Amino acid sequence: MTHLRTQEVLHTLVLADGSHFEIAAGDEEAASIVSQWGGAMQLRMTTGEIEPSHHGNLCRLLVQVDAHTSVADYYVPLASENDGIVVCIPSPGDHWGVRYVNLVRLSLVLAREAQARGGVLIHGALAERDGIGVILAAPGGTGKTTASNRLPAPWRSLCDDTTLVVRDPQGNYWAHPWPTWSRFLDGGPGGTWDVQSAVPLKGIFFLAQAVENGVERVGSGQAVSLLVECAEQTSQLMARGLSKEETRALHLERFNNLCALARVIPAHVLHISLTGAFWQEIEQVLEGGHYEETQETISKNESESWPLSAG
Repeated sequence: MTHLRTQEVLHTLVLADGSHFEIAAGDEEAASIVSQWGGAMQLRMTTGEIEPSHHGNLCRLLVQVDAHTSVADYYVPLASENDGIVVCIPSPGDHWGVRYVNLVRLSLVLAREAQARGGVLIHGALAERDGIGVILAAPGGTGKTTASNRLPAPWRSLCDDTTLVVRDPQGNYWAHPWPTWSRFLDGGPGGTWDVQSAVPLKGIFFLAQAVENGVERVGSGQAVSLLVECAEQTSQLMARGLSKEETRALHLERFNNLCALARVIPAHVLHISLTGAFWQEIEQVLEGGHYEETQETISKNESESWPLSAG
């Protein structure tokens, strides 16, 4: 396949790193998948012939269902290895398990392209205040959704589970809200996220359950260690279908991206209580406030932790 069909409905997406995506479906079943996927990500739709793009990093993605493809065939292609063209072949079937896998698979194509340009997909909620974005990072079940729901105005929760971080040509980092695809499992509520609305990333806060609110700065080495865990949870399926050498290169690429991110974006551990105004701790960090807690206080907070709802 060397080109997209020229009379198609196209879903378009532009990321803050300058990459531009045009997504089209090659058959009726694929069109249904792309329509749901594009709707969840609030992508713009156009019709008619594909016109030459003025964007420097154009990726054309054709989605084509193959009756011989199973859910286990989870290979995520890279457009830069095929002259900017990606043919993504989802599995046939309309029950929610297969549909969920196909939605995740398509989103990983975009994340894989972003990673090749210095970005990374992080397991963390994205919050914005006054045009500035912060990530609330944590493993599943440790309170991202709970924390996101507690944020008061003028804070805005842009997504509560996963964030795509990209790096622009000037070396600045931007955060795109990403869908919570698990909401599409088993006839779940679904949802929509304005994926194209990126915000400049100014901080990463790793959530730690505690009885009192507090925040502590962590060094880049510790930040990388924490980020690796968060990135692996969202990106592990990228390695499906790759050789050992390709998988090693993929992991090294992601690790190098995380090291670069940790050198630029300040990282903190945010000790968050059940009822306290934890967002005030974030605000003072963003405004230049400096917080230091003794190890005794931190140990006490963590030893008296409480359960949060899954996030």
